Amino acid sequence: MRFLKTKIAHNLAVMKAQEALKTPQSIKITQKKSPLASPSKAMKSPVTKDGKVKKPRKLAVGNNIMKNYCRALLNFNLSGLAEPYLKESEDGQYMSCERFRELLLARKKKMNCIKSLRQLLLPEAVDTEEIKIFKRQFQRVCGVFLKYFCVNWIFHSKVADKMKHLAYRGKILRRVQKPEHFTYLESFVKKEK
Repeated sequence: MRFLKTKIAHNLAVMKAQEALKTPQSIKITQKKSPLASPSKAMKSPVTKDGKVKKPRKLAVGNNIMKNYCRALLNFNLSGLAEPYLKESEDGQYMSCERFRELLLARKKKMNCIKSLRQLLLPEAVDTEEIKIFKRQFQRVCGVFLKYFCVNWIFHSKVADKMKHLAYRGKILRRVQKPEHFTYLESFVKKEK
């Protein structure tokens, strides 16, 4: 059935093109359209083989990039790949992997933006010693992910704009290392091309 619909749509398009060629040039009326009024090639939606119109993919913006990175950081910290990095600590303070995962799972639903990630990275004065150790370990493992595992994650995921995610990797790494400066992702100054 699908092939039949495709054939019919294709034949109709061919017949319309042939009819357009048969009309004499003197009868055709052409109107000049301003460049602003005519849709550009980028705005036209491509048609699939089935005759359906494909919706253009939206490119990633800063908000989606941050959501994707937050999810990836969280999933990496919860995975078995993070265990060796959780067990080693420069300052001698250690938290068990099970307790670390419990604390992280409790915060999983809220982790989707810069603000929530910053709260998980920055130790506050009201935090207990256990929470401070948890935040230092989380920060260290996030740094490991962004340095060594991030590129693999980007190119093997369903992210729409891989190059944009790759470009933001360094910014996010610097902000994870110094979370007190982690307030925004994009620069407010417009770059001239």
